[in-house]
Amino acid sequence: MNASPCVPKSSSLLNSRATRLLSSFDRKTSSHSSQKKMMTTTRSFVVKATKDVGRVATTTTTTTNRREIIMTIATSVVALNTTTNKAYASESLGNVNVGDKAPEFTLPATGGGTIALSDILAENDYAVVYFYNQDGSTGCSIEAERFNQAQEQFKAKKARVLGVSMDSIESHEGFCDKKGLTFSLLSDGDGAVSKAYGAELTLPIFGKFSDRQTFLVGKDGLVKAKWKEMGAKVDEEKMASVKSTAHVEQVLAKM
Repeated sequence: MNASPCVPKSSSLLNSRATRLLSSFDRKTSSHSSQKKMMTTTRSFVVKATKDVGRVATTTTTTTNRREIIMTIATSVVALNTTTNKAYASESLGNVNVGDKAPEFTLPATGGGTIALSDILAENDYAVVYFYNQDGSTGCSIEAERFNQAQEQFKAKKARVLGVSMDSIESHEGFCDKKGLTFSLLSDGDGAVSKAYGAELTLPIFGKFSDRQTFLVGKDGLVKAKWKEMGAKVDEEKMASVKSTAHVEQVLAKM
């Protein structure tokens, strides 16, 4: 299938994505004192890009605050790739649509062992497979809490919720403990499952993340509904806010 880049449409979305990436970057660098010392010094950088002909944008920023530096870099990288069509949820190997067979997977799960989609569907009428960016980030934490609060409603519909990101099982276990999550989180360490579902987000410097998307899979293994935070092609696939109960209600309404 042809790739259909999913790119942010507004500065607010750019800042939202940059904030999530900043959270990830902070955790990855916090244990390296030499890097921390270096990042607290005054920095100046220039972001340049070209598209078709001519220079698109040049930005120079000087700051002494580590978080301000990283935030500015993250925002600039996302904005730059929006311009050059390189920041996107990959659909080159996986653009799963409503009515398609959901890609099968078996992934390491919290609580020990592995979970296979086929086994979940053998025991339930639905599987809610939701991809998210990062354990512990603000938006992903709230989203997980909303799904957790609605567990009894999902059980009444004979549905099993599965959260998927590229974080390690150790990270997932800590996230579950901190938030008191009672549903399973799966580790898509190499991003293969995210890519199969068209939910792999690739950004230079920051690497790969799972894009925020949700798939409702029926007992027959077919995708009954899907929602994307950004880049939905039709209104019914636009994801409602994960910071309220709106998205959870959106999913429950399709069962």
